[in-house]
This record gives sequence, structure tokens and C-alpha cells, in this order.
Amino acid sequence: MTNAPRARRMSRDARREQLVAIALPIAAERGFADLSLEDVAARADVTRNLLYHYFPRGRQDLVAATVREAGRELSADWVIDDALPLPERQAANFARVVDHALTPTDVWRVHRRARAADRPELSEITAEYEEKVIASISLNHLGTADPPPAARLALTGYLAFAEATLDQARTTNVPRGQVIQIVRDALVATLSATVEAATHQPSNPLEA
Repeated sequence: MTNAPRARRMSRDARREQLVAIALPIAAERGFADLSLEDVAARADVTRNLLYHYFPRGRQDLVAATVREAGRELSADWVIDDALPLPERQAANFARVVDHALTPTDVWRVHRRARAADRPELSEITAEYEEKVIASISLNHLGTADPPPAARLALTGYLAFAEATLDQARTTNVPRGQVIQIVRDALVATLSATVEAATHQPSNPLEA
């Protein structure tokens, strides 16, 4: 008789992080519908039943956890330190996102799958992290983490454009530097148009 695998002793948080880390590349490659609890359990050397201890709804909770982790990694460490010149903050933030998208990394693929999924729970999670990115961009370029409604609307549209553009860039021969310039120029235009509409005066908030 084959004994069930015995889980190595880990803290609850550490075990959950391990399981999400294992599930994330599977979800990135296969999609959410084909994220197998058996595969995750086998790779973690735990029983399938143990997964339900951490993810009571099974795959549904595990998928949500992978999407949350993808959002966390994409929005974390956004450079907003105003002690640094704005161009340096811009360069660091654009380079980081572009690297995720052009690779593409597992977190980028999971994020984009979640964006495309018609599932309210996943949409709520992606919206939560989208809000963090909007707040960071607004803080850098408008001086506030709570942009006015028109600016928030414009930035939401900009992010959708930028993500689609970065996905499309992988199928072209456009050099990485030009890709960064495209998404940067689009942000300049988006915020400049928003400020101009609000003040009725030409303005470029990225040149401040």
C-alpha cells in the first residue's frame, strides 16, 4: 500500500504562498479551467485534500489567489519617491512593466487571462490592483493618489490601451526601446489632454 505524501512542516502562510507559487505558472500556461488541483498537490508533495484546507472552494479559490498574486507582483514596488527626478521614476516603472509583458512572465499571463475572463470575482481583483497602479501614476504625475474623475477615467482607458499594445508588441519586430516610447508618449498625451480639458489651458504634467 502506497502511503500518502507527507507534507513538510511549514507555517500556514508559507504553505499557502508555496501552493500559489506552484499554481501560478500552471494557470499561466494552461488557463484557469485547466488548473488541476491534482497537479498542484503533486508538485507540492501534499495531498489533494490539503489544498481544500487553504482553498475551501477548491480551484475557484486557487484561481483567485493566483490572480491576486499576479496583481500584487505587477503593482508592487512602483517607484513613487519624489526625491527622484520624474524621468527616473518613469523609466523604472515603464521598464518593469514592459519586461513583464514582453517576456511574458507568468504573472503577466495570469493577469491578462483574468482581464479577459468573464468572471466578476476576478474582475474585482484586477480592478483592485488597477486602482493601485492608477494611484501611483497619479501621485507621480498629478501630485495626488486620488485623481479627479476625468483623470481616473483617462488613466483607466490608458491602462487598457497600454496592456493591449504590449501584448501586440510581442508579435512585432518593434525594438523594446520604441515600445517603451510608445506607451510613454501615450501616457503623456492622456494626462496632458486631461489637464488641458480641466483648465482649458495647454499643459504637460510630465514635463514638470
